[in-house]
Amino acid sequence: MASDPASAPEREPHPGNGRRAVLRALTGGGALAALSLTAAPQAAAAAPHTAPAASSDADPFAVDRFLTTGRVREYWIQADSYQHNAVPNGRDGMTGMTFTADQTTFQALGFRAYTPNWGSPLPADLGPHGIGPNSGIPGPVLRGEVGDLIKVHFRNNDAHYKWPHSMHPHGVRYTPDNDGGYMADDAKMPGTAVAFGESYTYTWQCTPGSVGSWPYHDHAAPQAPPRPAASGGSQSGSQSGGQNGAQSGGASGDGHGAQSFGGGGMVAEIGAELGLFGMIAVTDARTPPVDREFVLFMHDLSAGDASARTDLSLCNGAAFVDNAPTFTAKTGDRVRWRIGTLGNSFHVFHIHGHRWQSPAGWVDSQVLGPATTLTVEYQEDNPGEWLYHCHLPAHMMRGMAGRYVVTR
Repeated sequence: MASDPASAPEREPHPGNGRRAVLRALTGGGALAALSLTAAPQAAAAAPHTAPAASSDADPFAVDRFLTTGRVREYWIQADSYQHNAVPNGRDGMTGMTFTADQTTFQALGFRAYTPNWGSPLPADLGPHGIGPNSGIPGPVLRGEVGDLIKVHFRNNDAHYKWPHSMHPHGVRYTPDNDGGYMADDAKMPGTAVAFGESYTYTWQCTPGSVGSWPYHDHAAPQAPPRPAASGGSQSGSQSGGQNGAQSGGASGDGHGAQSFGGGGMVAEIGAELGLFGMIAVTDARTPPVDREFVLFMHDLSAGDASARTDLSLCNGAAFVDNAPTFTAKTGDRVRWRIGTLGNSFHVFHIHGHRWQSPAGWVDSQVLGPATTLTVEYQEDNPGEWLYHCHLPAHMMRGMAGRYVVTR
C-alpha cells in the first residue's frame, strides 16, 4: 500500500483561466491507494515538489517536467464483456416511468482491476483513496501522486464482441507507444488495438500538470456494432399514462445540434460507449484530505449501438433514480466529487441543496463538454435526501439522475 502524502490543511488559490486552472483550483485527493507500489532506493531523496504556475501571466511555453519519486503504481486491468441491465429495478424513482428488462439490458464492456497476473477481481473499495466498486462501469480509479509512474498491465477479455481494445489516458504524460489511440495508417502501433486474449503494458507519468481528475477510455479501432436486421430503430420506455419515456433515435434534443443517439455503420470509441472508461486521480502535496470521494461519469448509450431497446443517459452505467448510484455523506464531512463525461453530449452537473466554490464564484451547476472532467469540493452542512442530475431535461428523462443522501 502507498503511504499518505504530505497534505496541507490549507492551500492557496490558483487563479487563472482555462481547464487546467479550473482543475488545479478545485482538484483533490489525499492518501493514495495503489494496487502495487515499488520504490527505487533514491525515492527518499526525491526532488521537492514544485507546482506549476496557473496565473494568467504564466509562460505558455514552460515545460511540465517529470521529476520522478521512484514510485511505480502498478495495476492489472482487464476488459470484460457481460450482460448488464441499466435499470435493474425497472422504475424511475423521480418520474415514475417503468421499464422492462429487455428494454434496458445490453451487452456491456467494462474495465476491472485484478490481483497480479489477472488472478482474481479486486474487492470494492469505496473509501476516498480506493479503486471504487470495481464492477466494470466505470472502471477502477487509477491513482497517482506527482512524480509517480502509473504502470497498467491491460488484458483484453472481450469474449462477446471479440473486438480489439485499448486504454488511452488523459492528463498524464506518455510516449506514443503508451498512447492507446488507434490510427488506421499505423494499425500495428503497439497498444492501440489489443486483440482478444492479448495483453499490453502502458506506462504513464504523473507530472505537476497532471494534478486533477482525468478520464481514461478505450480508443481502439472503430467497430460496427451488431444490429438487428429489422429493428426499425430504437424503442422507447413506457411511462404510466401511456406516454413515451426515453427519447429515441435522431438528434439528441440537448440544444447543441449533435446527434447523440442512433446511427449506423462504424462507431468511434464504441468500446467506451459500452462501458470501457474510468477515472485517473492525480494528487500532490497540496491536495487536501477528504472524508468522502465520489466518482461519477455522465455518459449516453444509443440503442442503435447496443442490444438495448431504449436510448439511455447513464450515471456510472445505470439510469434513473434508485438505479443510478446513491451517494451518501454526513454533515461535517469534507466531500469531493470527481465527475467525468464521455460521448457526444454536453451535460450540466447539478446537486439540489448545495453550492460550491469555483473560479467564477459560488455555483450549484457547471457545464461539462464531452470527455471533460470537473472536481467539486465542499464541507457538507445540509442534511437531507437530495437529487443530483444532468440539468438537460432530455437527459433527465433518459435516466441521468440519482440520489444524494446526507445524514447528521
